[in-house]
Amino acid sequence: MGIKIEKVTVKNLGPIENFSNDFGLFNLIFSKNECGKTFLTEFIIQSLFKNIKRWLFRERGAGKVFVSGLSVSGLSDDKIVEFYPDCPKKLEDYWEADDKGLPPSIVNLLVSKGAEPEIDSSDEGIGKSLIKEIFSGISLLDKIDSDNNISKTIKQARLEDGNIIISNTGEGKTYRQLQEELSRIDNLFSEIELKYSRGVVESLGIEEKIIKEHLDSLYRAKCYEACLVSENIKDLNKKLQQNNEDELNKLSSSVSIYESTKSQCNSLLSKHDEFNEISKHYEWLKEAFSKYQELSMLPVKKPGIITAIAAGIFAAAAVLFSILNISIGTIASIATAAGLAVFYIIKLIHSIKNAGLNEELNNLKKEFKKRIGSELTDIALLKIELERQREAFEKTEYLSEQLEELKSKNQTSKDLIQRALYSLTGSQQAEEWQWHSLINEKKTENSELKAKIEDLQKELVYLAVREAEYLKENPGVKFSYDEYEKLQSELDKIQQMIEEKKDEIDKLKYGICSITNDDTSIDWEALLGHLRDKRSEKQNELECCAAKISAGIIIHGLIAELRQDEDKKILEGLQSDIVLKSLQDLTKNYCRLYLEDDKLIVSDNYRNFYLKELSTGAREQIMLALRIGFSAKILNQDSLFLILDDAFQHSDWDRRKILVSKLAGIAQKGWQIIYLTMDNNIRDLFEKAGAKFGKGQYKYFELKG
Repeated sequence: MGIKIEKVTVKNLGPIENFSNDFGLFNLIFSKNECGKTFLTEFIIQSLFKNIKRWLFRERGAGKVFVSGLSVSGLSDDKIVEFYPDCPKKLEDYWEADDKGLPPSIVNLLVSKGAEPEIDSSDEGIGKSLIKEIFSGISLLDKIDSDNNISKTIKQARLEDGNIIISNTGEGKTYRQLQEELSRIDNLFSEIELKYSRGVVESLGIEEKIIKEHLDSLYRAKCYEACLVSENIKDLNKKLQQNNEDELNKLSSSVSIYESTKSQCNSLLSKHDEFNEISKHYEWLKEAFSKYQELSMLPVKKPGIITAIAAGIFAAAAVLFSILNISIGTIASIATAAGLAVFYIIKLIHSIKNAGLNEELNNLKKEFKKRIGSELTDIALLKIELERQREAFEKTEYLSEQLEELKSKNQTSKDLIQRALYSLTGSQQAEEWQWHSLINEKKTENSELKAKIEDLQKELVYLAVREAEYLKENPGVKFSYDEYEKLQSELDKIQQMIEEKKDEIDKLKYGICSITNDDTSIDWEALLGHLRDKRSEKQNELECCAAKISAGIIIHGLIAELRQDEDKKILEGLQSDIVLKSLQDLTKNYCRLYLEDDKLIVSDNYRNFYLKELSTGAREQIMLALRIGFSAKILNQDSLFLILDDAFQHSDWDRRKILVSKLAGIAQKGWQIIYLTMDNNIRDLFEKAGAKFGKGQYKYFELKG
């Protein structure tokens, strides 16, 4: 029983609102232009076939195509199978599973879309690959040797001395990856033997512990030394505080002030002595001046005789008045005589005195010359000298007051300085000339203390020990930086070796875990067991891969040997009676077919032609003949369907009659013909040929927009 399209249903497909009809053996679908003929053809193709890349489609549409005659496991051959554009299984899937081994490319024989006469996508419409499927007789071997079963990579590979020589793609890449993975696992086992040795790490750990203990002792010694240095710094700071720099500076300043004041005092004393020397006769001069002034004011003449005579006269008058008994006269005369007598006596006395004063004045002048060194000629000279010495005397008095004040102040300063020096030096007997020396000694001592403190602080920084780590007890070990650094260097090397060893082990473990997919926290023994299992697994995979590649190489070689007579079988197929008869019946002119350099050539009794050299109408006839002939050759007694979309529109009217007649003939032999056209002439030819079919075998459908 042949494969037949029983029914097609579609709706809302382009201009077609609804189409639902059963098909017979000989079917014509007629449509005016733009009424949906091509849409319907595309819908049937999309629904039935998988290998449709050579065609372009506009819409998928909604509907189904019902097909009978397919061999479906568990179902009878009259079971109807539904196809639609999105159905997962197409006709090729059934044919690939069919025991008859129909080639998937038979779709190219069964469908002609849009007046394209070509059977496949080659330049001439038919290629060697399709012809080979039909005539070589090794379609089963082709399936075995297909790229799906034996890849191109395996086909290009070879075996040399039992070794697989294959490119690094596909199975070859997998094969090499498995080899590399197995080699990597073997290398890991080798690394495990070399690196996974806990004894080495433990030995290094013991050595590390010994060095750490020694370093700890040295560090304790360093902490003790740092403590000593720190205490020393504190003691020196105490001494430095005792020799307070500010106090020393103040004391130095006080000494300088004292010395300045003392110098000032000496200067004043010098002036005082100078002025005192100048004014040393001041008191004498002052008295001498008064004396000189006094002496110079007294007269030095004797009293006049007239006064004595007048006194005698008035005494005689008193006697006379007494005689005359004139009391008033007597009294007045006596009084006047007495007065003049007294005056004369006084003057006389003074005259006697002045004689002595002159002698005194002379003595004063002699003393002046002796004291002053110059002649005293008059009182003015005495006054000048007195004024000069009075000024010096007053300055001496003023300087004396200042000197007393400065001496008191200096004494106070001296006492303070002595007390300060005593507190600094413990010496009360320091002479003034020693003061600066003592202070400078203290300043020098301070500088030395500061330098020592600075050196000790540098040493403390160099020791680099926190105060909290200071040790007051002697650990009994002398700290040596050279030894400490040497041990630290040895410790760093050992620790680096330990880390490198651990890192090697960790990397090794990580590498193993990356292969076994274990967590890195897994125990080593369990991990090694998993690695052995993984090696067995990869070994099996490699053996299977190698077996597959080797089998593919061998099978491909055997099939290649079987294909050596492929061209002969193809030629025999092209020259077979069933193909040539179909060619001669449809074309009337062409009687032979053969391949030349993979190009199909047709011949008449006079010339050979490449298909592409023929007219479109001639190519349409040849293609239809080849579709029928090739299909008949493939199926023998079975039948299929042909879907032809205006396959004859380029043929002339005489050829159209022959072509339609041939289609009617193969339909009567069981082939289902579905022809779609918009050509009135072809429609009339189909109507005439269809009249010869029995009831229900010829179906005419017209699509209306």
